[in-house]
Amino acid sequence: MTCPSRRAVLGGTASLIALSAGCLSGDEDEGSPSDDGTSDPEDTENDDLPDALAGYETHAFQSPDRTTSPSAELLQDRSAADDWLSLRESPPESLTGFVEDTDFETSVLVKLEAGAPDPCHEMHLESIGIDESEENDDSLALRAAVEETADEKEACATQETTVGRLVRATFESEPLSKLSVSIRDRHGQSHGIATASQSVSESTSGNDGGTDNATDSDSDSE
Repeated sequence: MTCPSRRAVLGGTASLIALSAGCLSGDEDEGSPSDDGTSDPEDTENDDLPDALAGYETHAFQSPDRTTSPSAELLQDRSAADDWLSLRESPPESLTGFVEDTDFETSVLVKLEAGAPDPCHEMHLESIGIDESEENDDSLALRAAVEETADEKEACATQETTVGRLVRATFESEPLSKLSVSIRDRHGQSHGIATASQSVSESTSGNDGGTDNATDSDSDSE
């Protein structure tokens, strides 16, 4: 892996909406997810993105299946995206629409997933950028983390689940075909994942959150 580019930028996801499935609270935020644990697409600020990126959007989702290790997958065409969607049992209309609205001539989808102890956690996108290579073989670089969304007034029943986020990255020209991801799991351990074509490799670091192929970020979200 190459060192992260200084052009990797903070994803600006402070306005993420808490997943309310399985959480007990007296108030329901506007735009909160439906009972299936899938939130509406996140609004994003695209002003500070690298030149190669035209913009991005994300969509949170949950699954009752238990995931043993964080994972990332690059979906580069309609067939791959439809195959992923078909594996989900009764996917909500919002998630289906998010996939269908993707123009794979200029965009790619990235699926990020990890395990969580209850439905009041979500996959939080911390940064998105470009990891530049001297060989002109750049990677789309993402940093994400599993974070609890419940506040002091909320209580969540213990229930192992999988939390995820689908990221749609749109490029100024041809979409990148390589992916570099760092996911911090529920225990604070970072997992570096790199993909190229059909290959996938993973490296794991300790609780300090550092990893050889993590993207640059102005600050870490705790």
